[in-house]
Amino acid sequence: MLIFSLLFLLLIMGLPVGFAIGISCFLFLMFANGPVSPNIIMQKMFFGIDSFPLLALPFFILAGDLMAYGTTPRLMRLANAFLGTVRGGLAGVNVASSAFFGAISGSGVATVAAIGSVIQPEMVKKGYGKGFTASLTAGGGVLGMIIPPSMPMVVFGVTASVSIGGMFLGGIIPGLLTSLFLILFGIWVSRKRNYGDTGVSFSLKECAAAVRAAILPIMLPIIILGGVMSGVFTPTESAVVAVVYAFILAMFVYRELKWKDLIEVITRSSITSAIILFIISTAAPFGWILTMEKIPVMLSGFITGLTDSKVIIMILISILLLILGTFMETIAIIIIMTPILFPIATGIGLDPIHFGVIMMLNLAIGGVTPPLAVGLFTSAKIIGIRIEETFPDVLYVVGIMLLAYLLVLFVPQLTLFIPSLFA
Repeated sequence: MLIFSLLFLLLIMGLPVGFAIGISCFLFLMFANGPVSPNIIMQKMFFGIDSFPLLALPFFILAGDLMAYGTTPRLMRLANAFLGTVRGGLAGVNVASSAFFGAISGSGVATVAAIGSVIQPEMVKKGYGKGFTASLTAGGGVLGMIIPPSMPMVVFGVTASVSIGGMFLGGIIPGLLTSLFLILFGIWVSRKRNYGDTGVSFSLKECAAAVRAAILPIMLPIIILGGVMSGVFTPTESAVVAVVYAFILAMFVYRELKWKDLIEVITRSSITSAIILFIISTAAPFGWILTMEKIPVMLSGFITGLTDSKVIIMILISILLLILGTFMETIAIIIIMTPILFPIATGIGLDPIHFGVIMMLNLAIGGVTPPLAVGLFTSAKIIGIRIEETFPDVLYVVGIMLLAYLLVLFVPQLTLFIPSLFA
């Protein structure tokens, strides 16, 4: 357990995740493993990112940044046309817009930032409580991890050698189900607290106009999933298609992206990609050390020694991931914990895609759960409140998401139905 102690000590000291993982590997090999050369860290780091599927990561990040030009207002208008006229409907618009944007950006935090900066001030202006607004935005935003295409799903697929296309298909129903739960919850609470009396009547003409305006953005996830399901292109190639499509929309259709802005967009995407890929590369020697020290075997033996109940084992894994998700970066958790937990999950008969999806949903909930929830911190910062001011609303949001999680956990068909159609 020395390597875990070193890792958590470095994280507590405030080191970036990638450096904390790499340095803990170096120190472990230097002081705990005798003759093994630390140079092997460099070799493992190189082979850790020498993967064709990982190319999808930087391309999906770039596609998400490009789609920010012209996409968000159109998605907001679409959601507002159908839900905004209902009392409390702006809360539903919040979640629905996050679901739409999450299906394009593939990033939970990016979705919280993009949608939150637009809709949160509007909700406060209409009388919605700030704590409720920030909590609901965080809950809807992190669903970008589950609704395909999802960057964390790409990382999980590479780490666990699970079909990325299968993960994309498996996340559709759980993502939409959780979104629906949050929409209904948001509208119910808003009505109960007398939030958001719009006084605006439903307009079929506005709905039709909003649908027409949003057709092109919504086509992006359809093209990606359709191409992957039909075998026209691989998940990695679909990311390139997404970039080209997003660039054409932003530059030539909506004309909101200028040539002078393109360098900034590419630079921002490159920095984000480099950070994530560095974490992945340093996690490769970390995983090798865990395997060499037989940590997965030991942990598996410990958990299965406590009980032979599949349900209890999954609950224990869920609690562990939920706790980690409150204070660690999602990509780091996936890379560190997948080699440990994946053999346990498959060993008790859990389908690999099912486990991957419930892991994504579990970590999404962790991103909303205090004390150190990235999604909640982002939404609270945008609206200008402290984390404490989101209580108790954030606990209600977490409860709703946990309800959806339990349904997905105990009803595997919700995850496996769509992948089974294309098996």
